Amino acid sequence: MKLFLVCLIGATVGGLCLTACTKKDGTVPLGEKVCHCGSDDALQEIGWLWDEVAQLESRRGKERAEVSTCRYDGGKEGFLIARCIDCPDLGSSFVDCSGNVLGLLFGIDGRGFDYYGINPASVRCVYRNYEEVTLRDRLSGKVLELERFVDRATGRSERPALGGEGRHFWLLFHSDGTVEGGGVNRLTGRYELDEEHHIGIRIQTMTEVYDATGWEDRMLEALNEAIVCDFHSDHIRIYYHYTNTYMEFRTAEGEQL
Repeated sequence: MKLFLVCLIGATVGGLCLTACTKKDGTVPLGEKVCHCGSDDALQEIGWLWDEVAQLESRRGKERAEVSTCRYDGGKEGFLIARCIDCPDLGSSFVDCSGNVLGLLFGIDGRGFDYYGINPASVRCVYRNYEEVTLRDRLSGKVLELERFVDRATGRSERPALGGEGRHFWLLFHSDGTVEGGGVNRLTGRYELDEEHHIGIRIQTMTEVYDATGWEDRMLEALNEAIVCDFHSDHIRIYYHYTNTYMEFRTAEGEQL
């Protein structure tokens, strides 16, 4: 039985991956019909597209791939096929309704939307061979330890320490939007995080032990002024004030984000 994961969610393009789907209220149920290229069920009825998706499905768990619909030249319909979205140098194939490759979009050798007359607002992801993980999913449930404060404008990097000994401060974000932490005092609060990496945190101390070093107060002030974050494999940078200053938190024992 031909069952595929289908999403009909408008993709925001620009600085993001070309055909990335933005998960909002969950994925569209399996078997959802995609009306495109004169077909009421394009993924099932267009032969070459069925073969392409079957090939991408066979690579599930190996390379993440996506298929998106698009419109070009003032209304013609076509497809964008990204066979490896984690390989930005490869770009995406721009294909017409008959399966003819019209060009390569982005990547090292590719062109931009304007070159092919593609309307970026028309790009819609209709298939992916992987389960989407949101930024909140990646962040939730992992203990993050404060590594350092960095000011890129001055090149200054500071690690919390007292008398040559490192000071230990940590945070734990939960999927329900709450955050807790510790160091000198117990910390608790709430946070918001969207897929554009904007983050807002409201956190405070629940106990009243005086931190003579000032590191905890500095961390709290920075967290409450957080504006955006940057994810890496085993650490996250939370920028505050402006994008030159950030705190770097590392996962405990190198756990992957």
